[in-house]
Amino acid sequence: EGDKAKCNFCKTVLKFNQSSTTNLIRHIRSKHVTVDLSKRRRPNDDLDEENIDDPSPMSTQNPSTSISMDRQCLPAIAPLALVHQPTRSQQQQISNFLHKPVAAYKRQAIDQQVIRMIVKEYYPFSIVEDKEFKKLINMLNPGYSLPSRKTLSVSLLPILYNKIYNEVKLDIEVNAHYVSLTTDAWTSLKNENYMAVTVHFIDMSCQLKSYVLQCTKFPERHTSENIKNCLQNTIKNRGLKNKVAACTTDNAANITEAIRLCNWRHISCFSHSLNLVIQSSLQEINVTREKVKSIVEYFKRSTVASEKLNQMQQQLGYTPIRSMIQDVVTRWNSTFFMFQRFLELKTPLLSAIADLNRDNNLTSNDWEIIAKSCDILKRFNEITIEMSSEKSVTISKTVLFSQALCNYCNKLKSQHQTLPEIKNFINKLSEQVNNRFSQAEKQILLAEAIFLDPPLSEPISVEMNKEDSIWNEFDSEVSEIIQSRDPTALIITEVDKYIQEPLIPRTEDPLKWWNENKNIYSTLFEIMKRRLCAQASSVPSERVFSKGGQIVTEKRSRLTNTRLTFPTEYPVKQFSPDPLEGGFHKPRNRGTLIPSKAP
Repeated sequence: EGDKAKCNFCKTVLKFNQSSTTNLIRHIRSKHVTVDLSKRRRPNDDLDEENIDDPSPMSTQNPSTSISMDRQCLPAIAPLALVHQPTRSQQQQISNFLHKPVAAYKRQAIDQQVIRMIVKEYYPFSIVEDKEFKKLINMLNPGYSLPSRKTLSVSLLPILYNKIYNEVKLDIEVNAHYVSLTTDAWTSLKNENYMAVTVHFIDMSCQLKSYVLQCTKFPERHTSENIKNCLQNTIKNRGLKNKVAACTTDNAANITEAIRLCNWRHISCFSHSLNLVIQSSLQEINVTREKVKSIVEYFKRSTVASEKLNQMQQQLGYTPIRSMIQDVVTRWNSTFFMFQRFLELKTPLLSAIADLNRDNNLTSNDWEIIAKSCDILKRFNEITIEMSSEKSVTISKTVLFSQALCNYCNKLKSQHQTLPEIKNFINKLSEQVNNRFSQAEKQILLAEAIFLDPPLSEPISVEMNKEDSIWNEFDSEVSEIIQSRDPTALIITEVDKYIQEPLIPRTEDPLKWWNENKNIYSTLFEIMKRRLCAQASSVPSERVFSKGGQIVTEKRSRLTNTRLTFPTEYPVKQFSPDPLEGGFHKPRNRGTLIPSKAP
């Protein structure tokens, strides 16, 4: 009709005077406040702002025609039709002013991610009450409300636990035909004892998998009987009673006896043995080590000294700026890293000491001892890293590296040494290495592992009595796998063919080779899964407590032991080898442990 117009936004019909559009403008400004009429005018509009209220002469000449009226209204109403096409700098969307509630499925997904973040990154539950964190979440999604601490603890954490627990349980039930274990103990900041058990197995696709089977409070005395009961209950509850091929632990008498009582094969932790060897040998250069520790502690303790060292590095063009490394009494490789960094920073360090007017009690012999010991320990560190992996086969390398260490120490002994401290250090290393590692090749399980590792499967020079022959055990296991055929003839044929296979390069994964040839050597494949799943060191369970130390931090020390369970695939982040003293010798606090280098 001639005196009515419909709003393009709300479809309201409005009356207006044919000579003025003020009523329409008033409606837009009162009902649609986000529309800026002054900025929505197109450059080629015929009317200016001033004659919206004052009609032009043309409009007054034909007041009765609707066409004329529509033309008058166009400049004022046209911007309303263009509101859905605003320019970024001029117009905000109405949705920017509205906080739409998050859909239920989306809220649940965010809740699950929040609890995963807390669990995996070691945050306390109280982070959801942190003001800045709440601001961040509100900026990212104003419609989402964080769950409370109680909801996290009582609801979301058990849901996540049960989900991952069931996934791990299913994987173990379906794929773990044979497993190996590692175990260790730890004391938290709350002075509570915990015991960890990790499980390792090779599935049908030849993937070596590792899980934390248990990490629970262990209030009893660490007697062999109590440890045995705990281990057997764990295995029984997980349905692994007849599947344990071996268990790797430190050399403590109580845990060794517990494994014997369980009637499992026991593997002494390679890294633990190596730690004992080197810790004992380092006493021969302890005078120099104490001098270095004293200087490192000074630069760690004094902010003035630390800043001076940084300035000297900058002046000498060192990039990046590095700090000193403090050794830890339980980790031999921390002494190696301390010496290594000390040598790297020798020039700026001496300059800083001189500027600070501090006595330098290091002699030229001390610097030579540091350099020589670093060269010697470098080989041991490489082996430790190699043997502490849980993503690759390690058990078959035990004999190889044991022989390599013995040969290396004998070679060092044959070299002329001018410093008596280094000579004594080498002699002690050689003595300890030969005592602990020279008999490794006589262990049947290790010999079998070598044979089943294609890069290493050369003829085995193992001296054994006939009753201890490697083939006797092979034949007995094969007879269990193949019931309907002659096991002796079959195993001989299969072994003969396997021996003729060319060795694969050392850098290639033996499990990949087995995956490609499992149908050809089906009998040996079953035995391989029993042998190569074993771990050469108990570092996997040690790593649980490296993580556990971060889980039970000061901010999280109120966590009860019912919340401290580890059913997750492990580890989420790889830590450097951490060959500490045996956890079953005595309780120890590992709550402040950090990885020896950044993961």
